[in-house]
Formats: sequence, C-alpha cells, structure tokens
Amino acid sequence: YTCLVQACVHNRRLERALSLHDTMVADIGCAVDDKFYAVLARGCMQMHQPLKAIEIVRAAYQLPGHNLAKSARRDGRPVGVEYKALEELSSKLQAGGREEKEAWAKCSAELQAQGVHIAQGSGYGGGYGGARAANGNDANRSRLGNGGGGKSNGRGGW
Repeated sequence: YTCLVQACVHNRRLERALSLHDTMVADIGCAVDDKFYAVLARGCMQMHQPLKAIEIVRAAYQLPGHNLAKSARRDGRPVGVEYKALEELSSKLQAGGREEKEAWAKCSAELQAQGVHIAQGSGYGGGYGGARAANGNDANRSRLGNGGGGKSNGRGGW
C-alpha cells in the first residue's frame, strides 16, 4: 500500500491516497506502519496541503481532530510517523503561515502529552534528533519495538 500511496502522490491524486489509507486501516489483516504515515504526510506537503499533513499525524498517533478512518488494529496502539519525517514536517510547518503554525503548535503539544518529543529547530540536519519518547528512545521504536527510522533519499526535500 505504501508504494500505491507514493504512486498516487506522484500522479497528484491525493484523495486517492487518502482513500487507500481508509481501505488499509479498515482491513484487520493489513497493518499500517510509521513509513506509510510518513509517505502520506510528505505527500500532503508536496501537494501543498499542510493542514491535511497534520491530520495524517493526528491519525497516526490516534489524536482527535482528523477525518480519516480509525485503525482496526486489535491492540489499539498508535503507529506514529517516522521520526525523520515528523521532524521535517515540524520544520516546514513552523516556517509556514499563521494557520499552519497554530495547528502544528496544538498538535505538537498533544504529541508531547503522549510522550512524543520533536526536536525543535533541528531542520534537515543529520543525526538522530527527531521524535523521541519521554524516555529518550526513538518514539517509533518505543511504540513498535523496532528500529523505526527508514531510508532517507539524502535530498531533505518534500
């Protein structure tokens, strides 16, 4: 599904990508992951839909304030967004307009209340920065029990 979402974004079909999200989370046998949400959020930013990107983050962390389908996962745990993508999203939104800044400030405060900390002002620098759980671990690793992360294309762009 992640590749299909990337193809939708590449073809400028954001609504189709969002529909794939809803289809995927409705299927108990299909598990969304932090990479899926990273691709979807980055796609929203590429298509100049920053508020929709915030909705993606809200859905990934099961925060209120989004119109996406809720996950059918039995354990009910939030999946999250890859830490690098969340860091990039934060940087872009903080540099955006008033509406984006306010929406992101509210969302990031709610993330912090869940124990997800986003390095402020870290931009596109290398290193591990990014979203951290309150215990200092990578937020996705602490939620999923895996290495989180993922690949970077080295371009740092959306």
